[in-house]
Amino acid sequence: MVLGLDEAVGPGQRESFPLRKQPTNLDQNPRSAPETESLATNSTSTGHEASDPGWLDLHFESSRPEYEQALREIGIQPGWAVLDAGCGGGSFLPVLRDLVGPGGTIDVIDLAPENIARVKGWILGVGQEPTIRAQTGNVLELPFIDASFDCVWSANVMQYLTPSEFAQAVREACRVLKPGGTLAIKDFDSTLLHILPIDRGVLSRFMTIRLQAFRDRGVLGTDCGSTLPARLRAAGVTPLWRKSWLVERWAPVSSFTRAYVADLLAYFASVSTTYDLSQADRSYWQRLGQNPGELLDQPDFCYRELFVLTVCRMT
Repeated sequence: MVLGLDEAVGPGQRESFPLRKQPTNLDQNPRSAPETESLATNSTSTGHEASDPGWLDLHFESSRPEYEQALREIGIQPGWAVLDAGCGGGSFLPVLRDLVGPGGTIDVIDLAPENIARVKGWILGVGQEPTIRAQTGNVLELPFIDASFDCVWSANVMQYLTPSEFAQAVREACRVLKPGGTLAIKDFDSTLLHILPIDRGVLSRFMTIRLQAFRDRGVLGTDCGSTLPARLRAAGVTPLWRKSWLVERWAPVSSFTRAYVADLLAYFASVSTTYDLSQADRSYWQRLGQNPGELLDQPDFCYRELFVLTVCRMT
């Protein structure tokens, strides 16, 4: 799907959380070096990079049509009990609320207390139907009794786990699902990340080191989306179906995409200083981090990312 302007988000799709980060005029506000490491890496109190609600807000709004389509294709039905396992900033909750309807229930967990505090604030403003409950929790030890849910939904969480933790998270999800329940897991495959017209050699060298850094840390990493079906089989769960979505944005892009890519470039500039890159490559990233308009203002600017949704059914 190719979308550009803000009008790409159609009627009935605007219910969302108040954004922690607002799009800005990048030409009038050139970026300076981040004041703290957490700001540079968009991390939460858990230490997980790229999980701050403000960062997630911009990413969700930039990719909203594809994200919402993926969630709606799972087949969540009115009246279902759904668990959002690792809710982040809570961006998917308005759609989940619409899908389960007033007769359904939604439980929400996240490892970061600040994310749960934000979700609880949103819950107070949307009324009592359906029932929505939020608590701090870990996907490795879900605080629910067996057979509690019709669907467990988990988006962009598995990339932070080790292979053994992934298997444990799957076991926990299966435990709390009812017979016939649905497990739906979404994550990225960043091997297909494109930011044009960037120097492709610089991006390739950066991503090679970045993906190896995930391996060195023992976590699945941001390229894990396409590996999830095989990992689920290894954990004893057979995928019912899997599907990928290409998020593609050509210039002129929306203010959300512009702000998100600017943040992404600043993030890459920050972590590039920790990678075994040449000084020329590091300088290139620092320049883009401080002047994202160098790419964003190009008439043929294009941003692409791929994510994969894998859906399983309990027997």
